[in-house]
Amino acid sequence: MTDITMIALSKLVPGQRNVRKTKPAMSIDELAASIAAHGLLQNLVVSEADKGRYSVEAGGRRLKALRKLAKAKTIPGNEPIPCRVVPLDDATEASLAENVQREPMHPADEIEAFAQLAEAGHGPEAIAGRFGVNGTHVARRLRLARVSPRLIEALKKDEIDLHQLGALAFTDDHALQDKAFFDTPEWQRTPEQLKARVTQAHVAETDKLARFVSIDAYVEAGGAVASDLFADEDETRFLADRELLVRLAEAKLEPIVTEVQAEGWAFVEVSIDGVAWSQFPERVRERRRDLTTDEMAEQERLYAKLDETEDEAEIEKIEAAIDALAPAQWDEDEVALAGAFVTLNHSGEIKVERGLVRVEDVKALRALRRKRTASDHGGADADDETTALAAAPKPAVPAKLLDELLAHKTLGLRVAIIDSPALALRLVAFSLAASFMGDASASCLAISVDHIDVARSITRAESKAADEFAEIGSVWRSRLPANPEALWAYVSSMDEPMLLELIAVTIAAGIDLRRVGPLSGMEARQALGQTLCNLAGLDMTKYWKASVESYFEHVRKDAVVEALMEVNPKLERAALEKAPKKEVLTRAKRTFKQSAWLPSPLRTTTEATPLAVAAE
Repeated sequence: MTDITMIALSKLVPGQRNVRKTKPAMSIDELAASIAAHGLLQNLVVSEADKGRYSVEAGGRRLKALRKLAKAKTIPGNEPIPCRVVPLDDATEASLAENVQREPMHPADEIEAFAQLAEAGHGPEAIAGRFGVNGTHVARRLRLARVSPRLIEALKKDEIDLHQLGALAFTDDHALQDKAFFDTPEWQRTPEQLKARVTQAHVAETDKLARFVSIDAYVEAGGAVASDLFADEDETRFLADRELLVRLAEAKLEPIVTEVQAEGWAFVEVSIDGVAWSQFPERVRERRRDLTTDEMAEQERLYAKLDETEDEAEIEKIEAAIDALAPAQWDEDEVALAGAFVTLNHSGEIKVERGLVRVEDVKALRALRRKRTASDHGGADADDETTALAAAPKPAVPAKLLDELLAHKTLGLRVAIIDSPALALRLVAFSLAASFMGDASASCLAISVDHIDVARSITRAESKAADEFAEIGSVWRSRLPANPEALWAYVSSMDEPMLLELIAVTIAAGIDLRRVGPLSGMEARQALGQTLCNLAGLDMTKYWKASVESYFEHVRKDAVVEALMEVNPKLERAALEKAPKKEVLTRAKRTFKQSAWLPSPLRTTTEATPLAVAAE
């Protein structure tokens, strides 16, 4: 190897054969600072030039930095510089060799060195000056210095790269960092996957909760913010203290809670994450009086106008006009049984869900509605009804048998409705609409849609689709009656295009490409079921026959007697009532052998019904 020769700085001139052409990350100023702090750690490669000068073939940037120091009088203009002199013909090869052989400092060593200097009291800018790097580079390395020692050792062994380490630096929890990396298969260790694991408890700055509280308020309250070390400036930041965010949000929502409480609701609660709809089987709604014929015509004209415009101001004006036709009002008695939730929509805006009825209050609500119905029709009040029910004899058909009979009827209706696809379509539309209106139990069809707020998962961008879908849903909810009978009549009167649109709207509310969660109801199905049986032309005599085994031996004697008198009124009722049940069953066995008689639960009616399907 050629010996090192000390050559005065004033005799060194830039060469033309340096193989390094791409602009390096470190500036001349940074390099000069490093040389001033540590000295020239690597010699220059030069070749002889004219007039006693030497051409620098490898180390041109170091030469510029040295000249800058000389100009600033940090070093003398004739400062001796260590150089290796090579023949002119070998200059290019020597330049290449130097750059290829140069080995940068390992990141793990750099991290530890910077950390030691920081512990000694040196700031990032001071450290940057000593090493000839920028302050951002130092700050990133110091941030990485806070990760688990086990991960630093893995970095030394090249078992983890800087981007993976940066992803894990989103948290200062060493145990969580180690678990996220070492307990995960190698093929699941991308920076994105690692970041997702350590930020599960964090809140993205685009989340509705962060939007509502604001990052400034969160930071002012002492909250920590984590960001990607190697990302662009506009990369999403994460708020590490969700509990603090929730407390700040609840405090901000408190005035709204007070306002809603003044409306008289049985309960008003804050739920940042939305409403658990499955806990509220019933929902009360504002009531509107029935529109006159002229008002209905005006309403349809306004809805048509609404569909034709996209101007927000015009839309608001039309919606106000629709509401003014028959202003909606809450029933005070229902309000006293229901509650409200103050929550946030996907954009972080305040949203109030009113009229939710808990499971334990459903019975009281239905009693209230029965009382109101009885009062409207001049009947007995709820107390009188309760007394009458208590005094009534036990049902003639035991519950177990009734369940079996209705199972028979259900199967018969299933067959019958296959021959009536138009009716089936309306039943689907009605069931989905009932679910859409918050009363999945109103239909005898076990189909409903769980309205899943998928917009909560959107954190990285605004969702125009969410706003549009919410608007469509609002329009349809204003159109659909809340009462099941009125709803069926409304659905039944629809033409097919409108019917299909309703189905599309209600089904859309339950679409979730991540998961599905259907709801089911228990009550309020029998009336609609009977209507459907009638409309489908169900004849249960095709599917069920009365016999001692299938029915009579399971009911009281008086029920058997009543059935016999229906089939043959000439029989002596008094004799049947005095006879032992065994004799009555013997008579029934003979009488009903060829009879098409059906017990009440299996019968259908032929008279007109208010729930009739509109003519096709």
